[in-house]
Amino acid sequence: MAVVRAFISVVMLVGFYLLAVVQFVVGVGMVIWASSFLPGPLVGKLGFVVFMATVWAVGRGTWKAIRQQLPEPHGLPLTRDAAPQLWATVDELAAVVGTRAPDEIYLVPEVNAAVEERSRLMGLLSGPRYMYIGVPLLQSFTVAQLRSVLAHELGHYSGKHTRFAGVAYRGRLALARTISQIGNRNVAGWIFRGYGRLYVMVHNSVSQRQELEADRASVQVAGRDAAASALREVKVIAAAFRFYMNNYVASGVDAGYLPDDLFGGFGKLLEARADELAHLRDAEPDDERSIWDTHPPLGVRLAAIAAAPESTVVADQRPAAVLVANLPQAGLALQVRVLDRVGRTVLPWEEFTNAAITAGIQARMDGLLRQISRTVDQPVPHVGVVLDLLEAGRLDDIAVPLFPDATKREARQHFARPLSSLLTLAALRCGAARWQHSWSDPARLVARDGADFDITDLVQFALESETVQKARAGLAERGIEVEAATHVQQKVTADKATVYAGITNAKVNGEATDVAVLSHGLLLLPDLGRLKKQQGIKRMKALVESGDPAEVRGTDGLRFIPYEEMTGMEQKTGFTMRYTIALHGGETLELTWGVQSEEVADGYKVLEKALLSVVEE
Repeated sequence: MAVVRAFISVVMLVGFYLLAVVQFVVGVGMVIWASSFLPGPLVGKLGFVVFMATVWAVGRGTWKAIRQQLPEPHGLPLTRDAAPQLWATVDELAAVVGTRAPDEIYLVPEVNAAVEERSRLMGLLSGPRYMYIGVPLLQSFTVAQLRSVLAHELGHYSGKHTRFAGVAYRGRLALARTISQIGNRNVAGWIFRGYGRLYVMVHNSVSQRQELEADRASVQVAGRDAAASALREVKVIAAAFRFYMNNYVASGVDAGYLPDDLFGGFGKLLEARADELAHLRDAEPDDERSIWDTHPPLGVRLAAIAAAPESTVVADQRPAAVLVANLPQAGLALQVRVLDRVGRTVLPWEEFTNAAITAGIQARMDGLLRQISRTVDQPVPHVGVVLDLLEAGRLDDIAVPLFPDATKREARQHFARPLSSLLTLAALRCGAARWQHSWSDPARLVARDGADFDITDLVQFALESETVQKARAGLAERGIEVEAATHVQQKVTADKATVYAGITNAKVNGEATDVAVLSHGLLLLPDLGRLKKQQGIKRMKALVESGDPAEVRGTDGLRFIPYEEMTGMEQKTGFTMRYTIALHGGETLELTWGVQSEEVADGYKVLEKALLSVVEE
């Protein structure tokens, strides 16, 4: 089977290149035919276009694929001295399934286990082997379940699945590289993309069969129950880890903080939410196949395991963590490797949660204070000034622009919610309130004495000009300093934004400009000129690929236009696209692009969607 799979990959790769040759021959035939009635210079240009669309595109993509190097093994290396029980288990399982053990084992932060072989000569010669084991699996599995997963991965070795992965890897890389070099308007590219999808379908079909073969090795050494429960548990733990990262970790990291024990926190969450995890385990497995998946659906795999011959092995129900001496310490060492500490503050979980949620509120309130400042045409440095405006009877001036679709009375009522957030921010900043961390429930906002924090009555007082002073007195009585909720980011920047797409060689107010579409606004970069057109495209591709606007920080003439600064937009279509964007302060930007422009990552569609969403808001 291994030889057959390698042969299929090679044949399909050869077919890909033959397709380019056939297209080139057909194109040359069309050029020769056209030469009978077209002038010579035009025929020459047509021939050049045919060459660039076929031979050049494939050749360039293939050359990049050949030169592409596999990334270095990642994670925290576990030596035999550091984890003797784990290595002994892996050696034992390798002998049972009939393969050579990996040369190195790495702890990784994902809910996954995987193997890799750095084979040579496109998989014809074996090379060093690496195994990757996710810390969340060690925290949640039994030894029997981990043995099952490791046997599955080693089964890939024994089936020689990884040895010939070089052919499939380079094949997919060559196709991806080639197709990325072909523009969306290139007719030849449509054929290449169709062939690429066919290659992926065939490759994934082979991959699905390999997974079922490896599952049989899993049953052989761990038994049907352990193999089936491990597959189910991976799905459950993966969902739990996503929830953990999204709801407990991500916002704090984005705000510049790090928890003092990333993996230790996940272990506590697993303990606190045991009932929720049990409910997830009861869900029916999916059994719908897809030609685009590299793995069979869970239901199909469980059925195959149930039909496999049973093993006589006795399941080891000890926690899998016993296989790695001092797993908590290893998790801390891995955290240092995977989380960048530069510019971030490490905090205990209780402080981390409070700082993370407070930072999110601060960011939202900064935007609100900017909007209020524009509306009343004066600086609003802190919440105390908002109370001054309310006392002066300017509630309608503030609330109506915030809720344009509401009546004046409704807008006043709606403003209670953002006002409550502003006053809550003041309480958080001066220590009159804090977010209480919990592993089993959402964080709870509490006062200094630990009681639920509630200022509903004071918010209602603040909404009436005659009772604002009563609100101030109540706030002071509870130790809330309104000046503490200061306006931190008085002007929104591209910091912490994400780059989605781009357009090169556009024009802004008649000046050649490259436009990057960000999550927060538009980043305008001076065009590099016609002679450096490819450099401009390369710069934009690198910017979109990284997703980080810091890639171009310091560029002369760089300008960021936040979406929130846009007050209106008009669109005109024709041979060139034109957007006229009105900004606060009266400035107008005229953004145009035409046939000379190049898009990156569907730049035209992404830009249009972003601008239309701003107008709709």
